[in-house]
Amino acid sequence: MTKKQSNCDGGSFFGGAAAGARSRVWFGGTYQEHWSDDYRLLVSYSGRSKVDCAFAGRRWQPAGGDTALCERLLREQDEPFLQRYFQAAAQAYFSAQNCLERGLPLSALYECYPCGADPLCAAELLRLCLDDCGMRLEDALPLAWRCCPDYAVTEEELAALVPLQPRTAALARLLRDNEQQIPAVLHDARLADYRRPFGAVRCGEALSLRLRVLSGRVDRAAVLFYGDSMHREEAMRREGDWFSYDASAPDEPAALWYAFRLETAQGERWLCPEGRGTGARLCETPSGAFRLTVFQRDFDTPAWFRKSVMYQAFPDRFAFSDDDTAQRGIEYHRALGQTPELHRDRSEAVRWQPRPFERDYSPDDFYGGTLKGIEAKLPYLQKLGVGCLYLNPIFEARSNHRYDTSDYLKVDPILGSNEDFERLCRTAESYGIRIMLDGVFSHTGADSVYFNRYGHYPSLGACQGESSPYYSWYDFRRFPDEYRCWWGFQDLPEVEETRPDWQDFVVTGHDSVVRQWLRRGAAGWRLDVADELPDEVLALIRRAAKEEKPDAPILGEVWEDAILKEGGAGRRRYALGDALDSVMNYPFRQAMLDFIHKRIDAYALRDFLTEQQLSYPQPMYYALMNLLGSHDVDRIRTAMAAPITLRHLSRPEQLNYPFREEDLACAVAREKLCAALQFAIPGVPSIYYGDEQGMWGTGDPFNRAPFMEDDRELFDYYVNLSARRKANDCLQTGAARFDACHADVLSVLRYVNHSCDVFGTPAQNGAWLLVLNRSDEARRFEADAREAGGGWITGTIDGCSAQWIKIK
Repeated sequence: MTKKQSNCDGGSFFGGAAAGARSRVWFGGTYQEHWSDDYRLLVSYSGRSKVDCAFAGRRWQPAGGDTALCERLLREQDEPFLQRYFQAAAQAYFSAQNCLERGLPLSALYECYPCGADPLCAAELLRLCLDDCGMRLEDALPLAWRCCPDYAVTEEELAALVPLQPRTAALARLLRDNEQQIPAVLHDARLADYRRPFGAVRCGEALSLRLRVLSGRVDRAAVLFYGDSMHREEAMRREGDWFSYDASAPDEPAALWYAFRLETAQGERWLCPEGRGTGARLCETPSGAFRLTVFQRDFDTPAWFRKSVMYQAFPDRFAFSDDDTAQRGIEYHRALGQTPELHRDRSEAVRWQPRPFERDYSPDDFYGGTLKGIEAKLPYLQKLGVGCLYLNPIFEARSNHRYDTSDYLKVDPILGSNEDFERLCRTAESYGIRIMLDGVFSHTGADSVYFNRYGHYPSLGACQGESSPYYSWYDFRRFPDEYRCWWGFQDLPEVEETRPDWQDFVVTGHDSVVRQWLRRGAAGWRLDVADELPDEVLALIRRAAKEEKPDAPILGEVWEDAILKEGGAGRRRYALGDALDSVMNYPFRQAMLDFIHKRIDAYALRDFLTEQQLSYPQPMYYALMNLLGSHDVDRIRTAMAAPITLRHLSRPEQLNYPFREEDLACAVAREKLCAALQFAIPGVPSIYYGDEQGMWGTGDPFNRAPFMEDDRELFDYYVNLSARRKANDCLQTGAARFDACHADVLSVLRYVNHSCDVFGTPAQNGAWLLVLNRSDEARRFEADAREAGGGWITGTIDGCSAQWIKIK
């Protein structure tokens, strides 16, 4: 059940209070202060009167307790100040209780405190934190100020407050006068009042950073910027309670950080990120900093890609054709001296153990998927709403995964021919689908035209000596048996990417691999192990691709935060505007698994999503490949049923993992939660083949089984997600805000206002709210949709479910 609720009482919303919510207020009496041996203040009360209260939609009403007080409170017009204190005190008690029920520590009370609260709330909140919860004054004062920035009361209000609650009156004076000059300072990187523009900035773009002094004496403030090659301090300008820094962003792209140094009445203090990284806390010494990404001024990513849904297919296992293409390809490889096997039936299990003549397992068992089969499957992909089909490698190779390239210029004969690929691209275009290829450029196969370790190819490979045109590509330590190879796998010799002849063949030449396959019909490239390619080579690949096809996306396999990633030569430049358009968003997948398995809560998930939004350049953020599965990780349905990462186990342990029945029963519902969020956030949602059919599988090779259509209901669920996204501009390139109203409940607000998306492109106005509940129990939720043209939205969401709410 959901309803839209407008703001109440001049902008306040009662932070989670629904009709019937309970609270209590203590009136009058006396109090005594007691100091412990360790100088802690303890307060005892006597002679107080209690009034129980219930929330009645817009206001708190007495619901029991002291009869005389209840009668006075029911006569609202007779004693307005009594009524005002009652509302403030009831809200303070309820908010603290609500904070703990949401799974938050009391120190995070500001998460669920109503905006625009009465100044009396601050004093009552301070009393509750100090006296009832035992919080230190140094912690309680800034918390009260943060929850209620407008905390000052007049002498007349103080006098009226004394008979109602003398302790609260004393604390109201303490808040107002702050004789100890305890500073309280705010900065929130998410809010325009404190930081503009939102998120990463372009080189030379106007940048504004601000902080607000709520209380205490701050004489001077400065902002400190630092990065891998810079460290500078800039003075801030004072304007009343605000300190401001306004200047242009640096001219060079960089991953930067900033923090604030303050000169206060208590000495030097540092304003640094709190635990979640967007709000701030005062520290006596530097303790972390806020992130600021500066990227190239002209950086952009293909608009079609940002709006698309991606589908990743493992070519040998996805789609099949009723001809002898695969069998002829097997015979071709056998004629080379290789040992491929073709499964007799797609129901056979994948091979994962070595054969009698092998020491180690060799991934050369094939099921016979073909490009013609993929072409026949295009109507299925169109129904799923796919706009970009990413194919794992298709070039000739010894293995079924084909990450050991034998010939970059030739489609593997088991899959078909170069002509089959060109026809696939033409047909896919008629279905509104573009093809992205997988470029494996950091290494080749040992059994290849280029290295030719076993002499299977007639060409002179590097192993045939220095007369080979490819000899200089490789780094031989002791010719021909010892050479640099990828992660020690001798079947994958690494290349010297900085060699001009390699660059000419693969990247820069007129008929280079990168250019040639774009001409044949490919729409873009996914770059395998991008961290193994130097930044300058990534830039060359991107430049060559854009020269050939300006709207070709270049996607990198990066498993970590692409801005913070470091390599042997220092911090990588993946996200700064000249190397990649997008990366595989594995951190998103991990955050979803952590949330579902309760390793993090909804607040932490919200903060993760917000940090990505703040840190990535907007053109890349909206092009991130948001995946739940791939050929390198446990399938999402399997991951939903296992609290550990199964691919880290041995293969026998993976096959024999003892799944719990209750987890198996919940796996599909949990996958739906993950998919809903995947399609709600900015970026390109990517479906790994078969995940939409509930396919099962742990790590490699068990996550690469032949495609099976087993779950029509789940497939229809993905179809609906994709259709909703395609029909609503706001779910593609609209603004986004992430929030949490309980440890189990996350919300995502997407919207377009003023007929313009975040890129300034004409777009249809609209707004959607997604609410997720990971708990098995129903939860109440509230969400602020005012910035999208709605109001406060409240309701109840069923256990382990996702609820979509159309706002406009």
